Amino acid sequence: MIHHGFAQSAQSWVDSGWIDLLAKRSRVISFDILGHGRSDTPHDIEAYRMEERMDDVIAVAEAGGAERFDMLGFSLGGRVALGMAFQSPERLRSLIVGGMHARATGLTANNMKERTATLRKGSVRALRRVLRLNEDGSKHLPDPDPEALALSDEGLLDWTGVADDLPSLDIPTLMFVGEHDRMMPWVEEDAASIPNVNYVCCPDVDHTGAFDRSELAGPSVVQFLSQQSDASGEPTT
Repeated sequence: MIHHGFAQSAQSWVDSGWIDLLAKRSRVISFDILGHGRSDTPHDIEAYRMEERMDDVIAVAEAGGAERFDMLGFSLGGRVALGMAFQSPERLRSLIVGGMHARATGLTANNMKERTATLRKGSVRALRRVLRLNEDGSKHLPDPDPEALALSDEGLLDWTGVADDLPSLDIPTLMFVGEHDRMMPWVEEDAASIPNVNYVCCPDVDHTGAFDRSELAGPSVVQFLSQQSDASGEPTT
């Protein structure tokens, strides 16, 4: 199960080469999260709360026939994956978090509020350009809905995080982050508090670069998933 980040879509995994890497070893379940891509874009903040995000993951997994699965989330998706690890640990065989820490969303609330204000002011054409939706592979997606994207941020602003619970996390975990990602120090500290963790710092890239350049963290992710499959005797999903 893979969960993309803010302003991305399922197509983002394809465009950045992640699907080619993961599909060699795993059955991949991907989806456009609420407010993004081809999914619905309700203008109701309650639809974008963490609990709803996690419920969506379980619903998609069950629709794909996966009762228990490996979960890879990037950025916003990483935040949801961390929530899943404590809300529904029985569902996860392993946890992979890219470009995200486990601390309260309020840690970066000011930046998120600035982003939502910008989204509500911007034109759809400008948003498509900023979100790179005119590139090959993503150009056929619907125009982004500024209000839905803004609510995607605001719906998580009250999430308190799970940083204090990380020492008790007993799910095999891999965390990766760009060397120049402003979240890197937090991710590194969080990784250090998890008992069973692999940590990958991607050299010379920022937050987005760690995703776009899948060749950096991708091989470590594939190796990690292979180890989980070999240990359990179950195929990775």
